Amino acid sequence: MDRPAIERILSHAPIEWLMEDSNPSIRFLTLRDVLCVREGDPRLRLARDAIRSSSVVSRILSKQAGDGHWGNLNSPYSPKYKASYWQMIVLGLLHADGSDERIKRGIEHIFRFQQRSGAFSAETMEQHRARYESHLRKGKIMPPFEEWSAGLVREQEISCLTGNMISALARLSYGDDSRVKRAVRWLVEVQNEDGGWKCPYWRAHFRDKHACFHGTICVLEGFSELKPEAITRSVENAIDRGVEFMLMHRLFKADHHGYAVINEDWKTLRFPWFAGHNILRGLDVVTKLGFTEDERLTDALDVLLGKMRPDFRWVLERGNTGRMLANLEKEGGPSKWITLTALRVLRRISRQWEC
Repeated sequence: MDRPAIERILSHAPIEWLMEDSNPSIRFLTLRDVLCVREGDPRLRLARDAIRSSSVVSRILSKQAGDGHWGNLNSPYSPKYKASYWQMIVLGLLHADGSDERIKRGIEHIFRFQQRSGAFSAETMEQHRARYESHLRKGKIMPPFEEWSAGLVREQEISCLTGNMISALARLSYGDDSRVKRAVRWLVEVQNEDGGWKCPYWRAHFRDKHACFHGTICVLEGFSELKPEAITRSVENAIDRGVEFMLMHRLFKADHHGYAVINEDWKTLRFPWFAGHNILRGLDVVTKLGFTEDERLTDALDVLLGKMRPDFRWVLERGNTGRMLANLEKEGGPSKWITLTALRVLRRISRQWEC
């Protein structure tokens, strides 16, 4: 790793730009994650308070139904990225106020879709019943509903979604909730033999032996948001194995075939990243979990540094523009979210920038 280059970037970081009042979430995270302002500092409190009335948070909450859901009451996952699960993920990324009654109603709505196992499912029995009845109306010969639907909800208990919900709920101050702890235990239980995670019951991939990068990074990000006291020995072991899975692949390369790039799209800088993996998300999560010295980060870090503009900012290459209830930034322009994330990765790696 080119530590002198990292030090130079950090010394020229566009802090004033990141600290502008127009984006209080970025201001708060810059204070906390880049400038290392401690909890209790009035600057941190003022920035956090401003998030409550920010334009993006206000717009998302203005689209919420009175009982806490967004979109279809019984479809928390679809359509992407406008249903209830996705709003909680974005509100978590924004570090909205989890004590807001509207957000609390949204959280309680989301918990309706947590299964006994602790996992969150992408589909509900109500959705399957509607699909079944649609088949009947079209004249299709169907087995009894109970037989046809057996296992369908369980099949959609997926690792990436459950990891994303742990991240969101922890950021919204629900990390100590017993239901979140149950989700954490489930993820530890279904960890794949190679150290990563995949959708454990999805029939299309049930026999797959190799873990999924998307599922793995979502789970690790969820674990990274837990308080230290929530990191039990079993969770710590799961983190170590999961990070090793990512590092043995240099975050984006095959561990065989000469370390060829697995998917060129993983080099795209995007935000929010939802269920998808990319090098910046990988760098952010792995370094947050304390793995900052491993030389296997270098390949992804070189890609990230190669995308930096001369003014020490990074561009939002993809942002799901027009697909969410509220756009966060303009694609193709300098991005505060990408720049903030890149800087906190570099701050963790730098030996001279310890919080």
